[in-house]
Amino acid sequence: MSEPRRHHVVPQMHLKRFADHKHRIVMVSRDQKKRFKLATKEACVQTDYYAVETETGRTQEMEGILSLIESEAAEAIKLMLSGKFPPSPKDREAVAMFIGFQCVRGDEARQGYEQLVDMMTKKSVVEYLRKQEGREPTEEEIKAQRLLLSNLDATTIKLLQNVNIMIMLELGPRFAEYMVQRSWILVDHGEPCLLTSDTPVARWSKPTGPGDFVVHGYGTADQIRMPLSPRHSLVLDRNEGLEERVLHMGCKLGPELGATLNKLVAYNARRWIFHHPDTDPLRGITLPPADPVLRIG
Repeated sequence: MSEPRRHHVVPQMHLKRFADHKHRIVMVSRDQKKRFKLATKEACVQTDYYAVETETGRTQEMEGILSLIESEAAEAIKLMLSGKFPPSPKDREAVAMFIGFQCVRGDEARQGYEQLVDMMTKKSVVEYLRKQEGREPTEEEIKAQRLLLSNLDATTIKLLQNVNIMIMLELGPRFAEYMVQRSWILVDHGEPCLLTSDTPVARWSKPTGPGDFVVHGYGTADQIRMPLSPRHSLVLDRNEGLEERVLHMGCKLGPELGATLNKLVAYNARRWIFHHPDTDPLRGITLPPADPVLRIG
C-alpha cells in the first residue's frame, strides 16, 4: 500500500476544534480576498510537504511522526478543555511537543530558512567577487552572480527539502522543552470569539517603550500564546512562579482579550486564517502584507 502524500500543514486535530457540526471551517487568505467554507480534511493540504528523499526513494515517515505527536496532544488538550488543568506531566509534555513542532513545521519556518540561506549566499558572493576582482563588487555584479546560483537543479531542491525536515527534528523537541518550563495558564474567553491561522503559535513581549518592535524568540518572549478552540487559549508565561490555573474571563473581558489575540495570530499568518463558520473574528482587522520572517537590525 502506498503512503499518503497529502500532508496537512496545519494539523486536522487543531482545525477540528474550530469547525462546525459538519466538520466545516472557514478558510480566509491573509489579504482577505479569498474566503472558503470547506471540510477540515481539505484545508491547508500540500502534496509531499513533509516527504524525505532517500537513496531508495521518497518516504513519508515524517508525516507519520507528526501524526503520532498530534494524536497524543489531541487527547491531552481534550482533557485540559474538559477541566483537567493543570495537565499531568505526561499530558504537559505531549502538548509542549505539539507546540514545539508547530513552531517549525509550517511556511514561516521554511521561509525563515530560505531567507537565511539567501543572506548567506549574498555574503559568499560578495567575498568571492572581492577575491576575484580585488575590489568591492557592484550591486549589479552581486545580482548577476546570485542569479547564476539561484538556478537550482532537482538534486539541490531535494536536498533543501531534506534539510527542512532535519531542522524540524532538531528544533521541535528543543522548543518543546522551552514550553514545558513555562507557567501554563488556560484562558476561557467566555464565548466563541477566537480564530486560528497557519502559524497559530504567537510570541508576545511587553513593549519596553514607544515604537518598540523587538521580536523575541520562542525561548525569550514574555509569553507564548496559542488559540486552542474558538473559546479557549493557552498562555505559556516565562515567569515560572505564576500559579497555573484556568482564567475565566467572562463574556465582556474575554472577547476583548480575544480580539487582541486574534490580531496577533492573524498577523502571524503566512497565507491562511481559519475560524468557525458561525463567528466573524476577523471583523475590523486589516493586515499588511506578511513581513519577512527574519528581521535584521
